[in-house]
Amino acid sequence: MASVSQLGYIGIGASDVKAWHDLATHVLGMQVIPGDERSTSYLRMDEYHHRVELRPSGSDDLDFAGWEAPDQATLHRVAQQLEDGGVKVTAGTRDEADGRRVIDLIHCVDPSGVRTEIFCGRPINSKPFHAGRPISGFKTGEMGLGHMVLCTPSLEESLRFYRDLLGFRVSDFTEVRFPGGGLRLAFLHCNPRHHSVAFLETKGAPKRINHFMLECNSLLDVGIGRDLCMQRGVPIGIDLGCHMNDRMVSFYLANPSGFAVEYGWGGRMIDDSVWQAEHYDTVESIWGHPELKAMVANMAARAAGSGQ
Repeated sequence: MASVSQLGYIGIGASDVKAWHDLATHVLGMQVIPGDERSTSYLRMDEYHHRVELRPSGSDDLDFAGWEAPDQATLHRVAQQLEDGGVKVTAGTRDEADGRRVIDLIHCVDPSGVRTEIFCGRPINSKPFHAGRPISGFKTGEMGLGHMVLCTPSLEESLRFYRDLLGFRVSDFTEVRFPGGGLRLAFLHCNPRHHSVAFLETKGAPKRINHFMLECNSLLDVGIGRDLCMQRGVPIGIDLGCHMNDRMVSFYLANPSGFAVEYGWGGRMIDDSVWQAEHYDTVESIWGHPELKAMVANMAARAAGSGQ
């Protein structure tokens, strides 16, 4: 099966672009790149022209995601897999490809309602990356931007789309059961990064995206980032800890669009020749992330109170 190889870029509709620029440069250590139009700007973190596109659409949500195919032949095979699976695929225009700085792209819509672009021809910037603050850099390269967690009304439909049509492999599942309800998640990878996309099954979520993750090259950068959040008044939604499944040491900070950025280091790597999918019955971490336990307890209390 043909497969995408990494999360190349994401697009965010932002009602406060300036606040995004401030957070990206002064806390996250990214570089702001002006767009072709006054209304668009980009966030850079490595040799790619950009990894995040900011558009003042006012949606304050994920507008699109771009998945890289290693070459044009693979791009065409992925398009055929999608069409054979009943997904409407549209060829990108020359202007769309030029806007993304890629050679070619196709697009469709995933089960979460996200415009999903598959492209080939990585958008390289020949100029050196200049971090917005002192930082050792980000773990990207062949593993892409990082990961994102999407809200989906149907875990099965999202699995079918990403696993069966885009060629992802399952890393693990999490299912937390409590009286009157439960919590279901699936984590998928397309390269050695533990997961490039994950899904939280939920009905009526206010946003398509729960968070995206940036992985630093040094734990020191994560700690400094946390201190900068506290100094600059950036809310920390989930404090420092180490996840059980991907072993990422991270914290979650609020962004100007009302969802989260996970800022971490030391994520687990997958070797597909020996990896076996795992199953977890808790979202609690090995250490830290105290808000996760409280979150599940609150969900259980609401489910019990509703009598569902």
